[in-house]
Amino acid sequence: MAFWDWIALLTGIAGVLLTIFQSIWCWPMALISVVISGTAFYNQRLFGDFGLQIFYFISGIYGWLYWNKKKGKVFTVTKMPSKHYAPIILSIIIQAIVYYYLLHYFKSDQILMDAILTSCSFTCTFMMAKKWVENWMLWIIIDAAYVFLYIIKDLPTYALLYGFFSLMAYYGFYSWKKQLIKE
Repeated sequence: MAFWDWIALLTGIAGVLLTIFQSIWCWPMALISVVISGTAFYNQRLFGDFGLQIFYFISGIYGWLYWNKKKGKVFTVTKMPSKHYAPIILSIIIQAIVYYYLLHYFKSDQILMDAILTSCSFTCTFMMAKKWVENWMLWIIIDAAYVFLYIIKDLPTYALLYGFFSLMAYYGFYSWKKQLIKE
């Protein structure tokens, strides 16, 4: 495992923990992790994951600005409005189809799994920025699937990182759900 992989692991874990505790510092930690991870995924020809890191970088800046704008205002954890369930599911399906063909065109590796996980991750990041508690349940599944993908690709540091992410997503759900019940 390379030095930079360890930095990605540590800043990635810090980013998720800070998200659980709703600290705005989750965003800059995530930015460090995604830059390093993006390089590793590009080198492994996981172009969906590479594209996802670009999206995470942009989302990290958006999330940082959005949360900062909400500072001092009531911006609490909420349930996802039921009217968003169908559009969220449809968005995941459409994205997965588009990404599948893009990844196939660019001769990516693990195309189907990469396309599905990329589409789910894009959508889940949007849910997280909105502070919808359901984002954590989706992250548990996504991160567990990424562990499998990174084992296949012989990326043990990232398999470990996403194993931690999956466990932390469970804790994030528990923590945010507890806050939701209080309110």
